[in-house]
Amino acid sequence: MQEAMTLLAKEGHELIPWTEDLHAECVEVMNLYYSADGGEDIRRDILAGGEPFIPHVENMLNWGKAISVYKYWQLNRRKVDLQQAYLKKWDAIRSPTTGRTVDALLMPAMPHSSVPHRACRWVGYTKVWNLLDYTALVLPGGKVETRDCEEPWNYPARSETDEWNAKVWDDNKTDMASMSLPVGLQLVGRKLEEEKILAVAKVLDDLLSK
Repeated sequence: MQEAMTLLAKEGHELIPWTEDLHAECVEVMNLYYSADGGEDIRRDILAGGEPFIPHVENMLNWGKAISVYKYWQLNRRKVDLQQAYLKKWDAIRSPTTGRTVDALLMPAMPHSSVPHRACRWVGYTKVWNLLDYTALVLPGGKVETRDCEEPWNYPARSETDEWNAKVWDDNKTDMASMSLPVGLQLVGRKLEEEKILAVAKVLDDLLSK
C-alpha cells in the first residue's frame, strides 16, 4: 500500500485519506445475508453433487437458522439504508484543493498474502462492496520479500481474528517470502463504474510494473 501510494503521489495523483465509517456495519449485514436461508441453498447443491463438505464452508452453513420472510425484508431495509449512507459518505469526502469527489479507493484485498489452506479467517475488505453493489478489482501490488520478515510486528491486535492473522504471518512468513507470494491491492469505485476502475487499475499497474 505504501509503495503504491508513493508512486501515485510522485506521478501527481492526489491521495485523500478515507475513513472506516460504516465498514463494520456493512460486514455485519453481509454476514447476516450469508446465513439468511440457514445454508439451505449451498447445502442442497453440495448434497446433489455427492461430494464432502469443505470444513470451512460447512462451518459457514451452520452460522444460524433460516430467518422469516419478515426478518429478511428488514435485512433488505438495512442494506438499502447502508447503501444510501455510503453514497452520502462518498459524496462528502472531497479533495481539499479541487473540491472533487474521490475517483477510486485504494485498499488491501486481504489482511495477508496467500496463506495455507484453512488459514483465512476474514474477508471484510471485499465483502462490503458486494453488499453496496460497488465496483471492485484486485491486482498484484508486489510480493512478500525477505526484508518484510525482518520487520517487527508492532501493531497491537484489535480482535481475536487480528491475533489469528498475526500468528499466520509469524508461522509462515519465511515460506511466504521464499515463494514470493503476491500481495493484493484492491481498487473500488461506485456502482456502474467498471470502466473507470479498469482505467485506474491500468495506471496503477503500469506504475507498479516499472
